[in-house]
Amino acid sequence: MKKIALLFVLAMAVTLGFAQKNVRQTASNLLKDGKVDKALEAINQCIQDPSTAQDPKAWMIRGNVYMEIANSKDAAVQALDKNPMQNAMDSYKKAIEFDPKKDYFDEIYAKLNTERNKFFDVAADNFNKKNYTDAMNNFEKAAQALSVTNIPDTASLFYAAASASMAERRDKAKEFYIELIKANAKSVAIYSSLADFYRQEKDSSNALKVIRAGKKMHANNLQLVIAEANVYNSFNDVPKALETLNLAAKKDTANYFVFNAIGANYQKIYEDTTKNETMRNDAYARSESAYKNAIRLKNTFYDAYINISSLYFNSAVPLSLKANGLPLEQKDLYEKVIAQANKYYSMALPYLKKADELQPNDMNTLNSLRQIYTSLGDKENIKLIQEKIMQARKK
Repeated sequence: MKKIALLFVLAMAVTLGFAQKNVRQTASNLLKDGKVDKALEAINQCIQDPSTAQDPKAWMIRGNVYMEIANSKDAAVQALDKNPMQNAMDSYKKAIEFDPKKDYFDEIYAKLNTERNKFFDVAADNFNKKNYTDAMNNFEKAAQALSVTNIPDTASLFYAAASASMAERRDKAKEFYIELIKANAKSVAIYSSLADFYRQEKDSSNALKVIRAGKKMHANNLQLVIAEANVYNSFNDVPKALETLNLAAKKDTANYFVFNAIGANYQKIYEDTTKNETMRNDAYARSESAYKNAIRLKNTFYDAYINISSLYFNSAVPLSLKANGLPLEQKDLYEKVIAQANKYYSMALPYLKKADELQPNDMNTLNSLRQIYTSLGDKENIKLIQEKIMQARKK
């Protein structure tokens, strides 16, 4: 008797299982017929039943129903669910989870990839129209569509990061770059950009960690070497900065940015009065040489003109102050010291004039020129530069 009862229970279970699979098929047919509301009701009934709660096909059909709601332009269909896209993604995720043999994977992937391409195309249009926030959001949705299949969409994530940067959403850009690195993305720009975010946040540890991870993939890449030097520069680690910059200069002998940065770091050593005279004099010569190299490589490079003029100008100022602080009876010493100061002022002059030519009306440049002309006793140019300063203040 017990055996008969057991057989009866098993028969009932099989019957119920078939019944729910019929409901699953009904939901699919209703969806094809455009009866989305009925399809939603049927498929939700199906996945709530224990006999089909882990049926991958049922979950896939549920994903299809919610995807239809998400894409529908019919207000009545849209009203069926407040968050259909998320429900579609969750359903497809369940379908993949309950489908170890991947019988339905290709079909789900095709659906999600179609959706991904829709978001990507909209995002690209947003980006071209400079609607960077919308572009960021849609590129992110494109990446999320494929994330359900555990296939990283590095292209969408990369453009999402670029859009976030353009939209000045540093938090989102950083988030996307981190996701890209977790997905083993290869682009050097990803590592250098994320490192720069950490640098600006004054997080040298993570900045250098990211750069070193990038270097494992791209050994001695110039862009990463420069990014590393920027980190050391930001934290005033001059020896480490010079070590990486000199390596960069050997790899790219035509990179005027690198030579300018080398000059700036040697200038820091030269202007550090705690260093001994031999070290400072050596740093001065190296700084001057590096700036001149930068100008030789690009004769319109404003930063290098400003920097080399500051090297000379800053050498003149303490001498000028020393001369002006001497007693009146030390006229000979005054003349000697002021002559040394004027030598440096004269060396700075052509570079400052070129800087003013490249970027006219910069007040710092004009004031420095006035100070030089005053020290050199050039009355004609003092008058001319004063007029330029007055005109610049009116603008």
